[in-house]
Amino acid sequence: MEELPGLMPLLTVSGGAMRGLGFRVGRDRQVIGRASTVDIVLADPHLSRRHATVQLAADGGWLTDLGSTNGTWLNDLRITGRVQLTDGDVIRLGRTDLRYFDPGVARTDPVGMSFSLPRRDHRPTLPLPVPPTPRGTVEPREPVEPRGGVRPLPVDAHH
Repeated sequence: MEELPGLMPLLTVSGGAMRGLGFRVGRDRQVIGRASTVDIVLADPHLSRRHATVQLAADGGWLTDLGSTNGTWLNDLRITGRVQLTDGDVIRLGRTDLRYFDPGVARTDPVGMSFSLPRRDHRPTLPLPVPPTPRGTVEPREPVEPRGGVRPLPVDAHH
C-alpha cells in the first residue's frame, strides 16, 4: 500500500482554519498538534503542541490522545487512550474537524458523502410540471417612446 499512496487512508480537514487540506495516514506513528516539530501541523490555538497521534496498522487506522488539554473527540465522544478508526469517522481536535477516509473499505468519499444505496423511505424530488405556453396569436405591443426624445430610425423590412 505504501507504493500506492492513493490507497492509503486520508485525513481531510473538514472544519476549521485549514479546511480542505488532506494528510495521508502511514504505517509510522504521526503526531498531530500545533507545534512546528510534529508530523501533522494544524494552525489551531485550541490544540496542544502534541495533541494526538494517528497510525495505520495491519488491522486499520488508530487514533491516540496524548493527554491533550481540550481532548480528542471521535464522532462527538471524547476518547482516552487508543481507539480504532473506521471510514467516515470525524475527529475533532480543538476547533478543527478531520474526516477519516479509508479507500480500501470506503462507504464515503473524502468529504463524507455516502456511497450507500438510496434509502427506501426517502422519495426523490421531482420537478414540478410547467404548463405549456399557448402558441399561435401574438398580441401586438404598443411602441415604446425612447428616453430623451430620440426616436430610432425606421427599419426597412425588405432588405
